[in-house]
Amino acid sequence: MPRLVLLRHAKSAYPDETADHDRPLSARGDRESLVAGVELAERFSAVDLVLVSTALRAQQTWHAVSSEVVAVREENRAELYLASVASLAELVRGLSAEADSVLVVAHNEGLEQLATLLTGVPVTMKTSTFAILRSDRPWSGWQPGSATLDEVVVAR
Repeated sequence: MPRLVLLRHAKSAYPDETADHDRPLSARGDRESLVAGVELAERFSAVDLVLVSTALRAQQTWHAVSSEVVAVREENRAELYLASVASLAELVRGLSAEADSVLVVAHNEGLEQLATLLTGVPVTMKTSTFAILRSDRPWSGWQPGSATLDEVVVAR
């Protein structure tokens, strides 16, 4: 049964004259990302595939989480940076059947909207929040309302 974990990056800093894509985590974000790793590891210790936005804050979040959760395969994806819900849904439907568990580390509004679209349940994703979704359908069949929302965790 395919399982999708959507993780919003931890709290970022806002340094002067830094492009949005290059914003690092704040001190709070550093702490939160470690908590997210522990919280995720309590639910599963490994995932088949991790897809990470190329934005620095998402990369740093995954780096901290990866100290607790093992990825069989990991990919950095530029298209995850501020991705729309439509592009995220397309990405999910295009996942390989070889990956039964997938973790996506990315951004809002897209992640929140994707979780809501796939489950039919309103989902709020503050920084360092993850949502666990599952479906008995193959990835190609993940349509609006086709997934179950197992849990939403604010890792703080």
